[in-house]
Amino acid sequence: MNMVKRIMGRPRQEECSPQDNALGLMHLRRLFTELCHPPRHMTQKEQEEKLYMMLPVFNRVFGNAPPNTMTEKFSDLLQFTTQVSRLMVTEIRRRASNKSTEAASRAIVQFLEINQSEEASRGWMLLTTINLLASSGQKTVDCMTTMSVPSTLVKCLYLFFDLPHVPEAVGGAQNELPLAERRGLLQKVFVQILVKLCSFVSPAEELAQKDDLQLLFSAITSWCPPYNLPWRKSAGEVLMTISRHGLSVNVVKYIHEKECLSTCVQNMQQSDDLSPLEIVEMFAGLSCFLKDSSDVSQTLLDDFRIWQGYNFLCDLLLRLEQAKEAESKDALRDLVNLITSLTTYGVNEIKPAGVTTGAPFLLPGFAVPQPAGKGHSVRNIQAFAVLQNAFLKAKTNFLAQLILDAITNIYMADSANYFILEPQHTLPQFAEKIAKLPEVQNKYFEMLEFVVFSLNYIPCKELISVSILLKSSSSYHCSIIAMRTLLKFTRHDYIFKDVFREVGLLEVMVNLLHKYAALLKDPAQALNEQGDSRNNGSVEDQKHLALLVMEALTVLLQGSNTNAGIFREFGGARCAHNIVKYPQCRQHALMTIQQLVLSPNGDDDMGTLLGLMHSAPPTELQLKTDILRALLSVLRESHRSRTVFRKVGGFVYITSLLVAMERSLSCPPKNGWEKVNQNQVFELLHTVFCTLTAAMRYEPANSHFFKTEIQYEKLADAVRFLGCFSDLRKISAMNVFPSNTQPFQRLLEEDVLPLDLVSPTLRHCSKLFIYLYKVATDSFDRHAYHSVSTPPVYPAKNAADLKLHVTSSPLQSSDAVIIHPGAMLAMLDLLASVGSVTQPEHALDLQLAVANILQSLVHTERNQQVMCEAGLHARLLQKCSAALADEDHSLHPPLQRMFERLASQALEPMVLRS
Repeated sequence: MNMVKRIMGRPRQEECSPQDNALGLMHLRRLFTELCHPPRHMTQKEQEEKLYMMLPVFNRVFGNAPPNTMTEKFSDLLQFTTQVSRLMVTEIRRRASNKSTEAASRAIVQFLEINQSEEASRGWMLLTTINLLASSGQKTVDCMTTMSVPSTLVKCLYLFFDLPHVPEAVGGAQNELPLAERRGLLQKVFVQILVKLCSFVSPAEELAQKDDLQLLFSAITSWCPPYNLPWRKSAGEVLMTISRHGLSVNVVKYIHEKECLSTCVQNMQQSDDLSPLEIVEMFAGLSCFLKDSSDVSQTLLDDFRIWQGYNFLCDLLLRLEQAKEAESKDALRDLVNLITSLTTYGVNEIKPAGVTTGAPFLLPGFAVPQPAGKGHSVRNIQAFAVLQNAFLKAKTNFLAQLILDAITNIYMADSANYFILEPQHTLPQFAEKIAKLPEVQNKYFEMLEFVVFSLNYIPCKELISVSILLKSSSSYHCSIIAMRTLLKFTRHDYIFKDVFREVGLLEVMVNLLHKYAALLKDPAQALNEQGDSRNNGSVEDQKHLALLVMEALTVLLQGSNTNAGIFREFGGARCAHNIVKYPQCRQHALMTIQQLVLSPNGDDDMGTLLGLMHSAPPTELQLKTDILRALLSVLRESHRSRTVFRKVGGFVYITSLLVAMERSLSCPPKNGWEKVNQNQVFELLHTVFCTLTAAMRYEPANSHFFKTEIQYEKLADAVRFLGCFSDLRKISAMNVFPSNTQPFQRLLEEDVLPLDLVSPTLRHCSKLFIYLYKVATDSFDRHAYHSVSTPPVYPAKNAADLKLHVTSSPLQSSDAVIIHPGAMLAMLDLLASVGSVTQPEHALDLQLAVANILQSLVHTERNQQVMCEAGLHARLLQKCSAALADEDHSLHPPLQRMFERLASQALEPMVLRS
């Protein structure tokens, strides 16, 4: 075993002392001198024997020495290299001549493999020496090249593909290495030598000159038995080394003229014995050649294209996609990565051209980016076309996902790449395909978002493709993802309002709205017409899609009169109005209609909405509430809409809504209101009064119209008919005293009413008084206007002119400004109608609380003037004479104070006479 170790391994430094090395070097020089200058003529056999004697000595001396010291210590190194190289070539040729490839390969391997005895391991010792010499620099390598060592070794490598299978070791001597290990050791050293040699240019040129380079190309793409695969991998390593270090002009010319790439493509394409996994491995080696050659010449890339290499790659991707092997997915991923890298190979830079020419829409600040340089920018359109074509033919989500990831990486590697590739129409072509590939849909639309948000570009062609995709509605899931992306675009920049109109997306969205309206009207028929045999999940998807569509339409209509006009032209307005009655989409439909109402031609839309509310059954409270809330939002936002509200009869509709709620607050409720939730009733009533107030805010014409045409007296009557007030029109004589608990003492603080102490009727009355107070002071969505040192007689025109306090503190009536005096008169009219058979003392409590609020409202001089003009003093004498005449009446003090304050401002004889 010691002999094997000595032959196999290089001696360790500690085994050879400097003195031993010096003696060995002297012995080596003496032996080489005897070889070069023999005392007598030596035969070739004798010369070879002499050289074989030198090899162990050379290995012991230089086996562990730095390679650059060989020439310094052994001046005859180049001559020695020549002799050793000649011997190696001669020995190999002897064993290869006049034999079959298998016999020759077996003979060469047996010669080169390590054996038990030093005499039997001459080939291994020769190979080890060549390995050492190959490390000593270019001059030594040139010597070996001159003696045809590279081409001889490449021929051997090619022969080794025919080696027979190595049998499993059975028995054997104790110190004997197994045959498989010896073969592996040989393969390792053999490829080391070739890699070292091919790290210089001269061996590659010698291989070309001897016409042996094509053997390597043939070797890496040829079938071989599984047990000889290490030799094919070795050939690949050697070829990759040549591509990095040996691609001279002559070598490239040779590869081109000998059609080496054609050989590779044909071998990979036509061999039935090669698995797709093997072919990917082969192409990895070939791609190194394409990459390295593209630094200096376009020739090999052109050859690869001419010999249909790109078509082959596309076919290979599709073959791997269908492969069943466990490793096929990894191989597919590797191949896609190789092709992605291939897109950047090329001598000539490609610049994006003509991007802005004829582009109808550009985002602010957009400029066409310039290529970043080699390794990042696309220079090989044909390689990119492989990815594009493979995606269009892909049948699995896995391959499609890989390709989309690859293209995303290409786009992100250089901002110019998208524009370089725009003429390929990649994303527009993919749009039709993604409907059938659910798992890649998110990725596709992320790519569109990248173009818009990162590249600051509007991809009109892609948006047209998306509009076609949405129009087909072949996949609701895909359409939903598409709409989410489109919604992001609409919010990104105002220009998308125009873009979506021009590319047809606005029309498509309206069509989708029509489809959803048909589904709501008749679900079974709509699904049959659309050929949809799926379960209710499809209905949910359509609902989700429709909500997104309406959300996008709302943004598109906002501030765009042109879009609003086209939306109406396509029947969108009518459709939106028709689906308001369906609770599942009502909020979104109303959001869309709000934008229509705010547009210049929104009069009809407001009228239609009010008409829908009016025609709904009286107990459809939620529908009416939702419609009023939508209108309320519009009325608060726009002066024009408040004017339109008056013109289309909004005040009449609202008042008639109150009238239609007659007896809804009776205890118990009557006239069909028995099953209606009381909370919903008050929700609607609250919204009604909010809407009335908002419609009159900053609008003297509206306030005058309501005062004269609708009249607050009729409003009070409508409230009285709700059912919680009695029919009494005047304050009656006192027959009861207030309670000790005074539950309505803090009436204006709605959340502190002791609901458990008082009857529902009185609770209802108290809420309605609060609503009327808020109308009077215009304090529904904010607290009341508060007077300042010199209060104006009329409300200011702008909110900025008013001192508003939107806080959580309770309402204070003492310094609130009366905006609508008619509402205060209505409160006084209803004061007499408060009554309760079961709780008369609490009814008086409520009357007292309201009377105190009214008298505190006329605390300021400004409010006194306003209420005198409204005739409050006369109304007091008319409705409350019994309380004013009776000093013991509980309501006498607040009513008297109120009358006194008004009298100090304006009291005419006619009032007293009446």
